[in-house]
Amino acid sequence: MTAMNSEPWPERVVAGPWRAERDLGELRGPAGNQRLEPKVMDLFCLLANEPGRVWTREQLMATLWPGLVVGDDSLARTVSKLRQALGDDARAPQWIETIAKRGYRWIPVVESIVTMAPPTKAVVQPDAEPTESVARAYHRPQYWSKLTIGLALVIGLTVLAWLWSERTRHTREGGTQTSADNERLLVRADDHYFQFDRADNEAALELYQRVLNVDPENPAALAGLANALTQRAIRWPTPPGATAIEYRRLADALKAGHMAEEPARSQLRRARELAEAAVQRAPNAAAAHKALGLVLSAQGNLDQGLIEHQRAIELDPQAWPAMINLADVLTQLDRNDEARHWFEQAYAAMDQDYAENPAQVQHWQEALGILIGDRYRNAGDWRQAESWYRRVLTIAPLDPEATGGLAAVLIAGGDPEAATRLCDELTARIGHHGECPKTAASAEGRNGPNSADPLE
Repeated sequence: MTAMNSEPWPERVVAGPWRAERDLGELRGPAGNQRLEPKVMDLFCLLANEPGRVWTREQLMATLWPGLVVGDDSLARTVSKLRQALGDDARAPQWIETIAKRGYRWIPVVESIVTMAPPTKAVVQPDAEPTESVARAYHRPQYWSKLTIGLALVIGLTVLAWLWSERTRHTREGGTQTSADNERLLVRADDHYFQFDRADNEAALELYQRVLNVDPENPAALAGLANALTQRAIRWPTPPGATAIEYRRLADALKAGHMAEEPARSQLRRARELAEAAVQRAPNAAAAHKALGLVLSAQGNLDQGLIEHQRAIELDPQAWPAMINLADVLTQLDRNDEARHWFEQAYAAMDQDYAENPAQVQHWQEALGILIGDRYRNAGDWRQAESWYRRVLTIAPLDPEATGGLAAVLIAGGDPEAATRLCDELTARIGHHGECPKTAASAEGRNGPNSADPLE
């Protein structure tokens, strides 16, 4: 079924312990009966009707809201309401699994679906006596001989089918890996990648490669591996160790010149091949264009990188990683007002995405909010700077850098006592932290670790 609005919706869906009566808007389950909103009920029927199928966000929105233009937030709210009704947890799903950067799928198998006009069949009473002809056939030797042969054939075919399925699932590494396994590996790989430290990036590289070992043309794995290779080339030009160097700004890495030398040059060449392959296989995938935009920018082709990031945002208006990269490139081109706009758009998109991807969003939303506050502060816009630091503190209370930034703004605004109280509370509750006292002592701009533009 490609779209539920092209065929009759099922009037009744039974999936695991859940029984949905669509026309009544009623869902029966372990906790009893509950009423679902029409769109929430439709989403349940849609997902449960094809268990295991990955529905993209675009497909779901086109089917649930045919002929209407709705945002990703409408779908996210509908999914959240359905999960709440099912008692499901997005971080450890039992029923609805989020497929990162793609959409959703129903995990269990649907037990039965009754359509609007089920065919009628004769009913046989279980305790009825068999007819004389049936009884005679039942006692014939030929009956048992044929039955035995038939059962043997069924069992034999079943075993052969199982053996064949196991053979086709066998991977190059000697294990078994299904498409669902690949999806889970991709989710974990993405989560590692978005932590932006060396160990997690190396873990992401390994996981993306495992998927490609089984499915060499998987566009998500191609784009992911391109991202991780590019990040390795930009951030870590030297081997791990006490003297290891890390660049957090694309501008600093480009200025250092190490990406034009080995091994970074070869890494970027390979990353570009992977990203171009991802775009070729999935031309409408925002993640593929984002990956290509990142590697082009790292190679110094800022104008073309800008185009690819813009294309990614056109395909997915909530693609906050592409927005951050776009803003970073705009910064390199001295288009700072535009850059700040896209940083703020990315922050808003993170708000929408947090429920589905907390591991990817949490750390970098806080860092991005501080970055925006720093930019307003360095531009002398104290009111906006204060607003952004406080905004970060609403989602990350006692964040040392947001606290330090707010303290600096309070001092600049003539309220050093409030700044001192803020920093004293920080010290009392989480211990001494150099960021706050240093910033509170002076209203000058700072250069803390999160004041750098984040790289995606």
